[in-house]
Amino acid sequence: MRWVGLCAVVAPGLLLAQAPPGYYENIETRDAPALRESLHELIDDHQRYPYTSHNVDTWDILEEADRDPDDDVRIITLYRNSSHARRGGGNDEYNREHTWPKSYGFPDNDGGNQNYPYTDLHHLFLSDIDYNSARSNKPYEDCAGECEEWPTEARGPQVGPIPGRSNWTVGEFTEGRWEVWAGRRGDVARAMFYMDVRYEGGNHGVTGDVEPDLRLTNDRALIDGARTNQNESVAWMGMLDTLLAWHAEDPPDATERRHHETVAAFQGNRNPFIDHPQWVNCVYLAQCEWSINPGLNDAWFDPATAGQGFFVTVYPQLGLLFLAHFTFDSERPSGDPGAVVGAPGQRWITAIGPFSGDSAELTATLTSGGVFDDPTPTASQSPYGTYQVTFHDCNAATITYAFPEPGLSGNIDVQRVVLDNVALCESLASGDTANSVSGSAVTTRRSGPPAVGASKG
Repeated sequence: MRWVGLCAVVAPGLLLAQAPPGYYENIETRDAPALRESLHELIDDHQRYPYTSHNVDTWDILEEADRDPDDDVRIITLYRNSSHARRGGGNDEYNREHTWPKSYGFPDNDGGNQNYPYTDLHHLFLSDIDYNSARSNKPYEDCAGECEEWPTEARGPQVGPIPGRSNWTVGEFTEGRWEVWAGRRGDVARAMFYMDVRYEGGNHGVTGDVEPDLRLTNDRALIDGARTNQNESVAWMGMLDTLLAWHAEDPPDATERRHHETVAAFQGNRNPFIDHPQWVNCVYLAQCEWSINPGLNDAWFDPATAGQGFFVTVYPQLGLLFLAHFTFDSERPSGDPGAVVGAPGQRWITAIGPFSGDSAELTATLTSGGVFDDPTPTASQSPYGTYQVTFHDCNAATITYAFPEPGLSGNIDVQRVVLDNVALCESLASGDTANSVSGSAVTTRRSGPPAVGASKG
């Protein structure tokens, strides 16, 4: 089975992987047009893999990207959330879902040009065949009224449908709608945002192949206008306001990151809206101002110098940020201190100060000594120096320090020790988008069988 060989390509620690250092260093976040343009330049011209081939193809990569985390010889499907044994192409249980339907802009994969969006794995997912057929090419939108229920399945020790976590649909083709269940709707939304930014028309920068200009909208007439059974220069998909709400409701999780990191390892480009969810608000809502918030409260470190670390605490009502910087000598203190905590060579630096926007200016205090269970008091020196903390997003910051007495200064690039609070930080950074996106997005941007007939309550 070909998929076995792919495991060597993807790192075992894939789930916690992040963008390579410097990947986003040239991104401009000052306003929506600058961010869109710089993101497009970054993720454009990716490595294409064939849709179906005797060599590595989309089947091989998707069966790795959508693997069951509890059983590596099984896969998980997008809409039904069901687990199937890996069977490769041509099986009768699951197939490949184009979340941006290929009928909207790029249906012909056999023409004179290589069709890049047709095989772009950032928007392809494995899906149960009947669920894929039920979705068809309906735009994504919440389904109200008498809608057909397409339930999700529990995995692991549980069996059967998951109450209240179903997909819903009504209508046909462009006039229909497909509502994705709560656990994967954000995945779909960010796949759509990727396609909208990745494909801006023109030609592939390496192969010269023609590419479409894909655009998100709330206008069904525009979407239907691209359903011509031919590759189009401009094509539309939606519904944009719904996708913005779904993005806010369902932040990136382990399943989405697993798919993303696998695809990125092959294609060589990333979906920036998974790495930096807050950029969705900037690109589509022109909400580009990012601010420090309590979602940053966490342990932070620089992987290159793991012998030191930071604790960050934000006090929003006071407008203050507190930083605790723990450092350790590279050599043990003289003598034989054994396993005592807080050996004399340990220094703790704490700092507090006001913040505004994405930056904080802090005054530092040095505390030394402090051996555990030793009555000898610690020694403090304040002010010892300064810190400037600049947060680039919810998982990246630069700490600039200056300590005049010892003549020490420099920059430390840090990230979180764990990612649990990133989603909270993103939601706080620019407000509650789930309740404010309706009607606010712009349309254009450039100068097992279902319980059919169930009523959605």
